[in-house]
Amino acid sequence: MTELPLFPLKTVLLPSNKLSLKIFEPRYLDMIAKCMRDESKFGVVLIFKGEEAVSETDIYSVGTTATISDWEDRADGLLGITALGIERFEIKSTHTQSDGLTIAEIEILPDTDTREIPEQYTYMQSLLDHISARAGKAPDESQAFSEMLYQMIYLLPLESNLKQRLLEITDCSDRAAILHAELIRLGVIQYVKPDLKSD
Repeated sequence: MTELPLFPLKTVLLPSNKLSLKIFEPRYLDMIAKCMRDESKFGVVLIFKGEEAVSETDIYSVGTTATISDWEDRADGLLGITALGIERFEIKSTHTQSDGLTIAEIEILPDTDTREIPEQYTYMQSLLDHISARAGKAPDESQAFSEMLYQMIYLLPLESNLKQRLLEITDCSDRAAILHAELIRLGVIQYVKPDLKSD
């Protein structure tokens, strides 16, 4: 198992996706400085009870490791960073340092993945390509199945607890089935694949 400093947030970071953060608390400024110096990772976990700016929070046990892909000294005097999600992990135990930073013993969680997107979910890739085109981005045709799903989850207006539930699922087909049902509920599928029925 690996030790990892934790950054509890009110949002979910997904593998292969980015998250912009403002850093101002001393414990996290020190954590980010160490990660930048050592080129090491930290863990982003969703808070289910408590607030971001307090030491005592209840967090979910599955999160995403992150690296710092970019940083800037903001005009408001805060440090701005862009965190890139790498892979899922599960917390096995935690301890809190004197500065309030939580350190976790973690185990990396692999995704059961394929390069090829199953036929019944290729419409998701088409939808993702459409969204990317509207945002002025070129479609990424090299994405694996899991990466495509994580990108869809990131872009859709889903509640954080649902994003967390999808993050915790190991099998990509199971994750896709739940996302498919949510697309039906949101009424998105009728615009992409009108003949699709929910079984």
